[in-house]
Amino acid sequence: MTRYVFFLLLLTATVIAASLRWPQLDARPMHADEAVQARRFRDLWIDHRYRYDPYEFHGPTLAYATLPSVWWQGVNTFAKTTAATYRIVPAIFGVCLILLLFFLSDALGRPSTVAAALLAAVSPAMVFYSRYYIHETLLLFFSLVAMAAAWRYVRSGKLAWCLAAGVAAGLMQATKETAVLSFAAAGAATVSVVMLRRWRAEDSPLPHPIPWWHLAAALAIALVTAMTLFTSFGAHPRGILDAVLTYLPWIGRAGGASPHIWPWHFYLHRLAWWQVADGPRFSEGLILLLAAVGLGFALLGRQPNVDRTARMAVGWLSCYTLALAAIYTIIPYKTPWCLLQFLIGLILLAGYGAARIIAATPTLAVKSLVGIVLLGLAGQLSWQAYQAALVLPADPRNPYVYAHATPDIERLADDVRQLTEAFTDGPQTTILVIYDGPFYWPLPWYLRAQQRVGYWTRMPDDAQAAIVISFPTYDADLTSQLDDTHLMTGYYANRPQELIQLWVRMDVWESHLRSLGRL
Repeated sequence: MTRYVFFLLLLTATVIAASLRWPQLDARPMHADEAVQARRFRDLWIDHRYRYDPYEFHGPTLAYATLPSVWWQGVNTFAKTTAATYRIVPAIFGVCLILLLFFLSDALGRPSTVAAALLAAVSPAMVFYSRYYIHETLLLFFSLVAMAAAWRYVRSGKLAWCLAAGVAAGLMQATKETAVLSFAAAGAATVSVVMLRRWRAEDSPLPHPIPWWHLAAALAIALVTAMTLFTSFGAHPRGILDAVLTYLPWIGRAGGASPHIWPWHFYLHRLAWWQVADGPRFSEGLILLLAAVGLGFALLGRQPNVDRTARMAVGWLSCYTLALAAIYTIIPYKTPWCLLQFLIGLILLAGYGAARIIAATPTLAVKSLVGIVLLGLAGQLSWQAYQAALVLPADPRNPYVYAHATPDIERLADDVRQLTEAFTDGPQTTILVIYDGPFYWPLPWYLRAQQRVGYWTRMPDDAQAAIVISFPTYDADLTSQLDDTHLMTGYYANRPQELIQLWVRMDVWESHLRSLGRL
């Protein structure tokens, strides 16, 4: 494959990735986690303060990476931001990681890199979570930067690449605490490659020695990068200590002290085969199958014509992917977006496997036929990605939808907006949210334009507000307090099988009816 053709195909994969990630970013309701992160960003943007919380919310890079989005859009209040304001950030990172594969092309080979780029562009999981305002896509991007920079350093011996890998490692740590799992997998892969080389009695495949002080410098710049962000550029020194203490609660959750405890096959189920009732079938089995082929060629195949350093890199990638997948599988704590961290390794190996299959076929006609079949299967993956991202973006039949708000929450938000616009107090209308525990998110996102909203996790002594949004648990209490002055206008689903009520004071309801011409 010529250099020109390689660039053209890599650019084509990037365009495909953008076409699936960037359109209609407002197409689904905000997930509770997205709403929380948007509220955290508001503190940085509007109040000019950010404090790393060691118990929740993950690291600061997502918030800082969102600043250019609001600057570009020219909005000046939190109420004027939209879901697209936030989701465009991971969507851009999700597209840019396709371009990063260029830096790994001399390790994987150009045909393998093009195949991997196409699979990464159309993978339903990669597409779906690139449209999610959470940390996972940024962590994935920085992980790939670290791998690419480390490979360029191994190849060239230039200190600048080693330092770039260190900066990327620091950004990983400042993005999400689970970066340590990637570091552990990378260490395990390095040890495995060294032991395998010694067992085979092979000479070092490194083209040059690696000075210890290069590695020390990379570690130092990784620490400086992470500490700079954790301390909010020096404004909050406590962030350094909190970045260490955070592992106390997270270790407890990983061990089982969490509602997100699932069996070992949680990720495999979503990737291999998923169908709920009569819903559509989802499967990224193509990637899993090709990755298995790639693993076989990388760990067992003899490739005398392949550069020894490149062969070592593919072997390292295989060990890294297996180790990271094993770690995430063994840990009881599981959320579906975490699978991205090892899925990228599977995709790279799948690209390698696809290229090796085509290379192993005997004639040009057969190679063409195999290539057409693989492209057709990749096209089917892109159709699944379209269905997941744009047709069923909040539907439980989608394997990547998890504890998501229903479209009903947007109907509630629109009803509240109409009520307050018709009432004389407007955005000053008093609103009370009463919920059974602190799980009322993403309601604060949808009520962000309202200026007088109170949130209660128990029944207050006085619930006399113009509008009351409540959990049905409190129906009897609210009936006794509000029956003479309010009207319960309907039920809405916050999440599947989780209903909430809307109570409206009669004068507000009458103003609303007059605005509609019904009174």
